[in-house]
Order: sequence, then C-alpha cells, then structure tokens
Amino acid sequence: MVKLNLVRSSNAELVTQPLVAVFVGGTSNIGAHTIQCLARTHGKTGKGLRAYIVGRNTKAAETVIAECQNSCPTGQFLFLRADDLALMKDVDTTCAELIKTEEKEASAKGQIPRIDILVMSQAIFKPWDPRKETSEGLDTFMSLLFYSRARFTTRLLPLLLSSTLPAHVISVFGPGRDASFFPDDLSLRSSDNYGFMSSGSHAAYLKTFYWEYLAAKYQGKLSLCHYFPGLVLSDGFDDPTLPWWFRTIFKYGTPIIKLAPSTLPGEESGERTLFNASKRFPPRSVDGKASIASAGGMGIAESSDGIMGGGAYRVNYNGGQVAIGKQYKKMREDGWLDKAVQHTHKAWEDIEKTGHFSG
Repeated sequence: MVKLNLVRSSNAELVTQPLVAVFVGGTSNIGAHTIQCLARTHGKTGKGLRAYIVGRNTKAAETVIAECQNSCPTGQFLFLRADDLALMKDVDTTCAELIKTEEKEASAKGQIPRIDILVMSQAIFKPWDPRKETSEGLDTFMSLLFYSRARFTTRLLPLLLSSTLPAHVISVFGPGRDASFFPDDLSLRSSDNYGFMSSGSHAAYLKTFYWEYLAAKYQGKLSLCHYFPGLVLSDGFDDPTLPWWFRTIFKYGTPIIKLAPSTLPGEESGERTLFNASKRFPPRSVDGKASIASAGGMGIAESSDGIMGGGAYRVNYNGGQVAIGKQYKKMREDGWLDKAVQHTHKAWEDIEKTGHFSG
C-alpha cells in the first residue's frame, strides 16, 4: 500500500509545472473528486492549470467548476457537454470539439496544445439490467467501460503525445474483474453469456490488452492505468431509479460498509485517483530500462505484461498492483492481445462505415 502522505507529496509535484487535464465523467463522484483534488493541490501557487470536464449534466458541472474555481482561482475550468458517451459518434464529436477548444486556448496563451492527464470514469451502474444495445450495436455498459474510453484515448492522441510530462491516461473501473471469458462472443450478444459480472470481465480483459498495445506503440510517451477505486459512497446510491432493496442496503448498511479497507472517503478517492499520474507509473522506456530511482520511495510499478515500468498498469485502490491472473499466460500464447486489438478496431471501423457493429 502506498501511504497517503506519499500520495499527497507526489500529487504536489504534478503542479510544479503547467498542466492540461481532461476529466470524462467529471461531473460526479470519483471524476468530480479527482478534479477537485487537482484544483486544491494547485491552489494559488501552482504553475498553471487548464481543465476540461466532459459530461451530460450542465448543472452538476457548474457546481464542480465553482468549487474548483474557489480552490484554484487562477485555474481555467471548461465544460464540454456530451449527449451519450456510449456512442462512438458522440465520442468523436466531443473529441473534435475538445481538440479545437484546446488549440484555441493554447494558442491564445502562446502554448503548445496538449493533454497531460486524461481521467475517464463514465459509466452506468445497474447490475440487474439485461443487455442494452446502443444504436451502434455495442452493449451500453461495455461501451462506457471500454470502447468509449479506448476511443477517447486514441482520438485524443495528437494532444496526449504533445505532453511533456509525459501523458497519463487513467481509466477508473476494475482491472481485477477479469474472470469469465467467452472467446467466441466478445460482445456478449448471447443472453446465456451476458450479465453484470461477465460484461465487466470482458471490459477488463479488453482494456488490459489494449492498454498494453498502446503502451508498446507509444514508448516514452504514454502511461496508461486501469484503476480500481474501491467503494466511494455517494448520493448516487440513493438514486430513486435504483431498486428499493438496494437503496435500503446502503442506507442502513453504510456504517458497516465504511469499515471496509477498500471503502474510501471522497476526498481520499480523488487523491488516490490522481496519484495514477505519478512517477510510479511511467511510460514504457524506449531502451527497456525503467528509471527505478525516479519514483523515489514509491518504487516503479510493474506493467500487466510483467515489465517493470512497462507503461500499462493495473492499479488497486491503495496504489498497489492488481495481480494478473494465471489465465493470461495461455491467452497470450493464443494471441489474444492482437485479437483484442483487432476486435476493437473492427468495431470502430464498422461503426464509421455503416453506423453499426454486429461482431
């Protein structure tokens, strides 16, 4: 476990240079806590902060921005509204708008357009629902957890690769969810295969392999973390659209739930999420030698493919590593890294050409 004092000192190092950060799903819960943490850490003494919040809820975004502006009066906080981030066409539209806005803002300040930190937490939480397909043919839950986030990352590469940090990509969900796997039904179209656990599992497998692919392709330029945040209690658990029994469990069980080590207060959750942009998680080095000393007392993390400082990380709520399962050895031998990448790109290509993916 990485102690909280090390997390905070590492986060403080981030703001010793100008930063451009993007928070997809940043209007609530973990995304909001993370941008608020960055704003507080920057405060009045940081070297410059421009942050973009992407989401659907304009009112919630205004509240988050007001709180950030209060903590960081010199910071610039911009909201980009998106309709449905489970749709690749909406992701593309949002990315195009973001790139255009960043080019304009950077030019006005004599800066190079860039993104130093990309945090993605867009999701829905309705584990009892059946498979719900988007108009583009993807499962909504899996799309938000994987396809949408991978698409954001690749579409924003021109800005990410311009970062001098280098750039850090943080996807918040659950790398350890990878259990069941249906190799002949990656999209989980069969009702026999689909469920909350299996959809989360497939999203985790696909992300592990896709993050490894990007880390190897953009050595020295891109660090990618799949981060499990633990449980962060919020008003969202009292959403009236949730079943009464679920709301009752959280209402009366909260005192006990709070005792679990992986249940984090909102503020600490934001701090630990931002920590994924630290020197503990560097991009894969071009020469294959990670600079272990650069991470100080934290140590360099091991990538999911077993390379120290390999650029693609599975991170636990406490900053430790989420171990890779034994099944990955056989999956790698069977070429599943390439298959996962091909599946992802095929989905995007079909949606671009016909508006629909049926694979």
